[in-house]
Amino acid sequence: MGLLRKIYVEDIAMKIACFSVHEFERKYLENWAKTLGLEIDLYKIQLGDETIEIAKGYEVISCWASDDLGAKNLHSLNESGLKMISLRSAGFSHLDVETARKLNLVVARVPSYSPEAIAEHAFGLLMCLNRHYPKAFQRVKDFNFTLEGLEGVTLHGKTVGVIGIGLIGEAFARIMAGVGCKLLFHDVQKREDLANELGAQYVELKELLESSDVVSLHCPLNDKTKYLLNQETLDLMKDGSFLLNTGRGGLIETQALIQNLKKDKIRGVGLDVYEYEEGVFFKDHSSLGISDESLLRLMSFPKVLITSHQAFFTEEALENIAKISLENIATYIKRDPLIVNNTLY
Repeated sequence: MGLLRKIYVEDIAMKIACFSVHEFERKYLENWAKTLGLEIDLYKIQLGDETIEIAKGYEVISCWASDDLGAKNLHSLNESGLKMISLRSAGFSHLDVETARKLNLVVARVPSYSPEAIAEHAFGLLMCLNRHYPKAFQRVKDFNFTLEGLEGVTLHGKTVGVIGIGLIGEAFARIMAGVGCKLLFHDVQKREDLANELGAQYVELKELLESSDVVSLHCPLNDKTKYLLNQETLDLMKDGSFLLNTGRGGLIETQALIQNLKKDKIRGVGLDVYEYEEGVFFKDHSSLGISDESLLRLMSFPKVLITSHQAFFTEEALENIAKISLENIATYIKRDPLIVNNTLY
């Protein structure tokens, strides 16, 4: 059934299951379960309509961002005894929050596990796009040492627009400030102290898009931010600018981005997330290929660089995700009030 391993610890007796467990996180979950005295079942399977029966009977479950925690599944699990959900993620767009609240389910998350890791990846995407590192690397491997087509721009002095000034947006802004860039911020909540420290200015979205040489998305996905960049707003972007998205795929309307790329206005697009990534990312399709026409079209543009949702993927982040998510469970079981810091409501 996809069971990886069962850990037996006698300190706390409660049925706990972790779903969508990847091989790369197993050792971290095992180590922290042992440290905290938790008995957990680790499942490779993704939680969804066809696998929901496996989760029934568990009082606590730990879920990845790809697990389906919609209203139907929450009702089903609640009826079978579910009391608490610990998300191994900061985002919770895969969870029906209102239904969870009505069912009195405790839901905790990992609000921050390594904002610097994601910010550094965004900067890495930018550097690869700007200085053509993938192309240059391949040329040298082919003993081609010419420079034609590898011209970039000096980032120092350029204007960088950061959309979403949470911990990740802040970390990215600090990197770009260190490079010597001018910063423009856009967020519904203004952090004036940070803006003053970095010499940044809060502006409306239109001004940010029209003025920025680099636009980087670091905001959550919700009803107000879905398709924040659509055909209308993408057309506002400055000619020759870069677009980076290490937030959520749904922040950008995919078809609008494809149409914009055809106009050859944007200098480069770096995506670590994709609107329809579920069922594609985190899996090996090298033998059969993929049938997602939109993703294939994006990959066909030489100025587009796509990575498979790996911005978070550092040792430190994996350690923190396992630690905090299992600590949330342990504190819930012990009725420790500190868990309120990581709950959604």
